Amino acid sequence: MALVTYVQFRRQAEKLVRECGFDGPPIDLRKIAEGLGIEIIEMTLPSWFFGVLVNLKGDFYIALNKGMPGHRKNFTIAHEIAHHQLHGTELAYMKNCKRDYFHREADIFAAELCMPTFLVKDEAKKWYNDYRWLAREFAVSETAMVRKLQEEGILKNATYECKS
Repeated sequence: MALVTYVQFRRQAEKLVRECGFDGPPIDLRKIAEGLGIEIIEMTLPSWFFGVLVNLKGDFYIALNKGMPGHRKNFTIAHEIAHHQLHGTELAYMKNCKRDYFHREADIFAAELCMPTFLVKDEAKKWYNDYRWLAREFAVSETAMVRKLQEEGILKNATYECKS
């Protein structure tokens, strides 16, 4: 089995964004899910339960907690799309799963899907690295945007006051 790196997960996410024709924020994750044949069903769920990808006889569904804020829903949809794209039939959220790395891989893919590097860099230049504005534009939390901008070397590693 070939070793897959986080860079490759990011590239896969970027490829999906480009194939879907997005050239600016926000990335419509529901449109991506629909294009992949994944139906999203919003449900009343416990507050600790964000969402899950379900495969029922070859049909894929994302059960999504409808009580979450929009930015949390977006990331959850992206995370479950990542499981679909990266893990296929080896879905990793089964009871007592010992594959925690599946979720880390999905988080990396999801972050790139929500905040594609090529778009974040362009928008950051336009908006003078204003992480609050960029978070709203990309429909993500301020914390997620700060992390992305720091990873790309756009913001210094410092303390930022994030509201979401």
